[in-house]
Amino acid sequence: MGDKQIKDEEQIKQEMIDLLMEKITGGFSEKVIDYGNDPRNCGTLEKPDGYAKIKGPCGDTMEIFLKIKNDKILDIFYTTDGCMTSHAAGSAATVMAKGKPVRECIRINQSSILEHLGGMPKDSEHCALLAANTFHKALRNYAIGRKK
Repeated sequence: MGDKQIKDEEQIKQEMIDLLMEKITGGFSEKVIDYGNDPRNCGTLEKPDGYAKIKGPCGDTMEIFLKIKNDKILDIFYTTDGCMTSHAAGSAATVMAKGKPVRECIRINQSSILEHLGGMPKDSEHCALLAANTFHKALRNYAIGRKK
């Protein structure tokens, strides 16, 4: 066998492995699968400094609870009744925000969550939007509470 034939066989083998992995994972990145199956910061907080609950257009509901000290997110938790991708997005938002100044967290949005997760299939991207919107609503709830 020539070198070209061996390369072609290796390339075909790799393409088959890639197709099989996409079929097995549903096109989800490793991080989406990891965060979705082993969620980070999933739970609630008593007496949060900021709180929000939103029901998305897909029917999933997400809640975010914030504990803030010196304008820094000390603790953050989420809950959702949604699927693996909702858990992955909620986990990502909390991981990205924890320990960060509130001002910096305003930049956490659907795009940055998707980037953090390594992307999602188009029909799941709304989960990242739900997480971002719920997080921003919790930040607004905190800001309104501070003004009182």
